[in-house]
Amino acid sequence: MRLPDVIRRTGFRWSIVVAAVLAAGTMLMFGVVYSLGTDALFRTADKSVVEQLDLLAARPADLLPFMITSRMRDRLDNPHVITEVGLFDADGKRIVGDIAEIPHALPLDGHVQTEVSSSPSAEEPQHERVAGRMLPDGHILVVARNVDDLLAMRGSILWTLALALVPAILLSIAGGVIVATRTQRRLLALRRTAERIIAGHLEERLAARVPGDDLDQLAAIVNRILDRLEALVLALKGAGEDIAHDIRTPLASVRARLERGREHADDRDQLLAIVDQSITGIDQALAIAAALLRIAEIEHSQRYAGFAPVDLAEIVRDAAEAYGPVAEDKGVRLTLDAALVAQILGDRDLMLELVLNLVDNAVKFSPPGGAVRVDLTATQDGPLLRVSDSGPGIPEDEIGLVLRRFYRSDKSRSSPGHGLGLSLVAAIAGLHGYRLSLHSAKPGCIVELQCWRDAEPRQHAVADTMPAAPGSV
Repeated sequence: MRLPDVIRRTGFRWSIVVAAVLAAGTMLMFGVVYSLGTDALFRTADKSVVEQLDLLAARPADLLPFMITSRMRDRLDNPHVITEVGLFDADGKRIVGDIAEIPHALPLDGHVQTEVSSSPSAEEPQHERVAGRMLPDGHILVVARNVDDLLAMRGSILWTLALALVPAILLSIAGGVIVATRTQRRLLALRRTAERIIAGHLEERLAARVPGDDLDQLAAIVNRILDRLEALVLALKGAGEDIAHDIRTPLASVRARLERGREHADDRDQLLAIVDQSITGIDQALAIAAALLRIAEIEHSQRYAGFAPVDLAEIVRDAAEAYGPVAEDKGVRLTLDAALVAQILGDRDLMLELVLNLVDNAVKFSPPGGAVRVDLTATQDGPLLRVSDSGPGIPEDEIGLVLRRFYRSDKSRSSPGHGLGLSLVAAIAGLHGYRLSLHSAKPGCIVELQCWRDAEPRQHAVADTMPAAPGSV
């Protein structure tokens, strides 16, 4: 037989455990209360017996019968007098009092003990607390107190505590059912959302309240994972679409050139020239695809395991040395100021690629006779890399666009390239958590990379000047 879903839920099972613990704790508490309460009642009864015994034993022997007789009359008139007294001779014969005989084996030491007596008129045995004492004149004094009322009260307390335990257990079980039902409802909603996500609706998110309980916090974590997965899927899709879109033009050009060569080439030299042009076009398409894949890999990979302390100044010097001959051939003066030691945490190969791209752009867009300056300075936050050139610069309205993939300013369309260099730089800066910013100068452009001296990469804005846009970093 299959159990109902509510009973099989973890919440309900835990409610049963809580109910059992509550019942055990309640029983223990009730036991302590019962024991302390009844002991207090019987101590009060014993105290009244001993006090009455001591009070009468201290009276003169010749006055004691009269006092007992007077007390018997008072007991008939006053129901609050609850103790009984008996005076007996040395043989146990009653002299005076309302106790008929000395209880069997009663020690005459003044200590209280319980006695059970039966009388023909009583329906049930009576329970009494009794104490006796031998007087100096040889008489025996006995004081007793009926405790049937105390026993009845003790039974009432026991039943009250037992009855109070039942609703406590029932409330615990009912609370468990309510919690299990509510949890089941929420889990059902989460499961339905998860099934829609599995079906391909990556925009769906699990419902979570802020602030919420443990289940809401778990849903928030899962939503962050889904955000990351959606970004990765969209990036992969975008990279594929970019590759398909942007290599179409060079491949179409190659195809048209080959068709014209097949139809119109007159000799082998013309055919070889067309083949060389086609190879150049194919290389351009492959370079675009490689650059796009490289950007996607950097943007969405977790390469923090490869991070290590590196000297940014050494990387900058290596990049300047590599582009020194290129700048010299173009007639561009390349100046370097990186004398300090700039220790950062990062991937050395990626940081070298970043600096090489910045220097390459600066040299590429600087005219012959121009100047490129690379400065590495120390700031309060960490090393600051600044690359400035004397090229045509970037218009103010395009500063926020040049980091987009394939974006090329009108002033740079005559220069070789495919518009992915700064996108690659932005991707590397974003991976490291560094801030990349561009500023227009007259003439030229200034690119700044603010590195942080923190031990761990931080998620700072990649570029202060770059608005959110499709394809941007």
